[in-house]
Amino acid sequence: MRRRMSGPEPDQPTPLSRILAANLRELRARKGLTQDQVARSLKVHESAVSRWEGGSRFPSGEDLLALSSLFGVSVDTLLGKSEQPAPAGCVLLDQALLDRLDRAKDTAEFDRLVTQAKGQAIWLPVPDGAVLLPVAEAMRRTQKVAEKRSDSAYADKLFRPRF
Repeated sequence: MRRRMSGPEPDQPTPLSRILAANLRELRARKGLTQDQVARSLKVHESAVSRWEGGSRFPSGEDLLALSSLFGVSVDTLLGKSEQPAPAGCVLLDQALLDRLDRAKDTAEFDRLVTQAKGQAIWLPVPDGAVLLPVAEAMRRTQKVAEKRSDSAYADKLFRPRF
């Protein structure tokens, strides 16, 4: 006879499933999709999506990957992890800006687009130890460090995004 493992009942939400449920509801609402549309896109039953969003069931690994693709976020983001390591040797590419530059009809339009970007880099190398964060968290962390060196001529310049 198999002994039942301790833990929450199958239909009782776990903290991780509650986080996932809230994130799925928010992402689906942002995209303006119904549960049925998500289900059809993932080729699952609508009740599966409903259970995931209710926190009573957890999607399989394959379904997590499909959800991350559908919503354009990482699995880490779906599961509530806000800090994600950025692999060294990669670059952050502004593909939307590069696409606009590529579609420029002539040099004048190309130059206008570059000028509108206000010196924004098309790509930035990712240094060792870099992490991806939500903007608010990055601003909070860098402000905390800058406040320690407020007498520096660089404290204000180093930590201000160039938007």
